[in-house]
Amino acid sequence: MDGNPGASAIPTSQTSSSSSSSSSSTPSAFALSNLGGSNQFLSAGLGLMIFGSFLAVSQRGIKKGASLAQRRLLISLEIPSKDKSHAWVLGWLGRQASLQNAAAAAARRQSLGSGKGKEKQQESLSVLLGLNQKAHASATKVWSHELSVETSLGEIKKQADQATESSKSSATPQQRRDKMEFNLVPGPGSHWVRYRGCWIKLHRERATKMIDLSTGAPWETLTLTTLRSTSHILPSLLSEAKQLAQESIEGKTIIYTAWGTEWKPFGKPRRVRDLSSVVLKDGQVERIQGDVKAFLNRGEWYRQRGIPYRRGYLLYGAPGSGKSSFITALAGSLDLSICLLNLSERGLTDGKLTYLLSNLPDASILLLEDIDAAFPSRTRSGGEDVGDGFVPGVTFSGLLNALDGVASSESRIVFMTTNHAERLDPALVRPGRVDLSLELGDADEHQVRLMFKKFYAESVQEENRNGRLTILQDELATAVKQETSKRRRLFGLDPTGRFATTTHGPSSPVSTPSTSSNLNPTLLPASKGGISMAELQGLFIRFPNHPEEAVKCFKHENEALREQLAAVNADPERN
Repeated sequence: MDGNPGASAIPTSQTSSSSSSSSSSTPSAFALSNLGGSNQFLSAGLGLMIFGSFLAVSQRGIKKGASLAQRRLLISLEIPSKDKSHAWVLGWLGRQASLQNAAAAAARRQSLGSGKGKEKQQESLSVLLGLNQKAHASATKVWSHELSVETSLGEIKKQADQATESSKSSATPQQRRDKMEFNLVPGPGSHWVRYRGCWIKLHRERATKMIDLSTGAPWETLTLTTLRSTSHILPSLLSEAKQLAQESIEGKTIIYTAWGTEWKPFGKPRRVRDLSSVVLKDGQVERIQGDVKAFLNRGEWYRQRGIPYRRGYLLYGAPGSGKSSFITALAGSLDLSICLLNLSERGLTDGKLTYLLSNLPDASILLLEDIDAAFPSRTRSGGEDVGDGFVPGVTFSGLLNALDGVASSESRIVFMTTNHAERLDPALVRPGRVDLSLELGDADEHQVRLMFKKFYAESVQEENRNGRLTILQDELATAVKQETSKRRRLFGLDPTGRFATTTHGPSSPVSTPSTSSNLNPTLLPASKGGISMAELQGLFIRFPNHPEEAVKCFKHENEALREQLAAVNADPERN
């Protein structure tokens, strides 16, 4: 060792240097190692902490990745219950579920029948469901575990024997109850739809603490989710749902009423009434219908001349003259809806009225019935009691501004009706607000003959139909004319039925010309005291197949009525 000092010095120096460097560079690791080695629980806890951190980071990354993938690969469409398409899609879903249920039931029945029986049952099923070849080609499947029930009447659907509308309407209440059907449709929750070869996830969410204040129904939201590459099917689905909804109301008239600041359908759509079933004076139907048609076809003409595109009509006459019936039939003939608004409704204000008139449903008629009763202080001659003291929230100036003010809407048809046109303020019926005024009035000879023919043309024996009808028509028309004259004299009216004579009867319904200072000078009072069309219609309904009996009954009953009124006039204690 003394002979070779360098060889022994080098390893000693390296060993000491290495030992000192190792001990000085990893003291914390050495301490943790010693601590972990001496405490196995702490070591396991540290491992779990590291593993948990790893899982949290991984979960976060997975969520972000899934969210990114969803944004890139999927697309969602949200439909709130306030939107029109919400009801369309629900109706479409119910239709698909109904088809599936019926097809499954038919398949079970077909499995027990012969091949010929299968074809016959399938044909009956197609008629029952109103299907066509196109509907079969675009079959849709719905998978759902959350179901709701929809109860419907069988008369809504076409029966296998293709029953006519008349036979459906003649069904008894018990028969209609027997036709009641129950369909299981997708309820709140998630559902899968296979539509035109593409998958759609449909989520129907119903809020538990939110309701629609106008209807009281819970707030709902539909969410349709599909692949971005197949997003083109969403507009197709909405279009199909809309078409199905339109087909369900085809040939029907929708009546809307105001719910708050929204227009909501009132009840079920009504069957369109034939315009020819409402008999007015000669030429009146053609005049009004032609005017409305011309207005609907002249939108561009109005725009080019800077004229507000709106039209107003006033129909007035005695009760039962057919004002409301004609408007309903006219709307059906032109495929228009009717928006019925009561100006005396509690809670209706000028602001709400303006908003409602500015947001009328498309292709609709606004109907203001009994417009003279909406503003008693403006329409009635002084001093009359207005009832329970209720003051309408809509003012007269508010109505005028809503009809043609700065904030009024265009593309609008307004019909107003009244029994007392002379009581209306001239500002309401001036040109621009009312463009056409027409009195319907009591029945005249033309109306009597036409309505009589409509009711009894098929009841009279064919061999002498025309001759017998002519005799009975003339007889009834003459009787109506004579009875109208007698009634007006009895009521103390002039021959036109517009003004009272100096000799007042038991109930003079109109004023004399000398006391008409508060009346509208532009409109004469409607004729009263005659025979209304509603009275004649009621008579014909009582005798649907016996025209001779109807004529005899008319004469007998009116003669008895005049005798009673004459007895009242002769009794001084009753006058």
